[in-house]
Amino acid sequence: MRYLKWLFGAIELVLIFGFMALAFLLLINKTFINEAYLEEFMLGDGIPIKRFMYFDNLSNDLNASFITPLKYETLNEAKNSYLNSLEKCYDRYYYDSNNAITIIDYEINNNKYLRNVSIHMANDNYCGDEYKLSDMWIYEYDTLSLYVNGDITKDAMDVIIDKVYESEKVEDPAIVDEYEANVVFKVNASMEGNGYTLTFQDFSENELIVIREMKNKTQFVVYNIENVIDFLNSLERSTD
Repeated sequence: MRYLKWLFGAIELVLIFGFMALAFLLLINKTFINEAYLEEFMLGDGIPIKRFMYFDNLSNDLNASFITPLKYETLNEAKNSYLNSLEKCYDRYYYDSNNAITIIDYEINNNKYLRNVSIHMANDNYCGDEYKLSDMWIYEYDTLSLYVNGDITKDAMDVIIDKVYESEKVEDPAIVDEYEANVVFKVNASMEGNGYTLTFQDFSENELIVIREMKNKTQFVVYNIENVIDFLNSLERSTD
């Protein structure tokens, strides 16, 4: 009987210390009792978040992860409220001028008991002028680059170049809410020994967006092309 009493007392003591340790870990976590997520590279007050989001990790590519018991609907409302307050560009990026960061992706995964939140950031303004791709990309591809491989053939790339060359550039692309691209082609090229990627996709029913990723930098440009989906679908696919 004494043994059982001692055992239950020991278990109770372990549980008390366990709860104390858990409470300590939660209280010292940088976000669990706070309503903002702030890192040194942010210039402002940090990203507004809901309380009771436990900061888990920040990867080298600035992807912050959190664990929380909060409901998906609560988290999604906070996410939309934050993103809707930011400058949106190219239907994919959100620039937070207060913190001088770009939100690349913001995901909420709804698991059975806990939710996993991931906020992928860049310490740059992807909506700034430096990320706008000038028409020089046409000359650099057509004259200085070599076609390496891609979703479409080299001849199809020549068709795109000719089409874009005669098309009007959209200086201030309008964002089409909830528009999802129907056709996406990627082409790998090389210029002076440096590889880069060109992505072509419909941006709206009559707009083509060109995305160039070169030397860890991404730039964008949009062109007016009528029936752009039909145009892209008419291009010859690679068989490799």
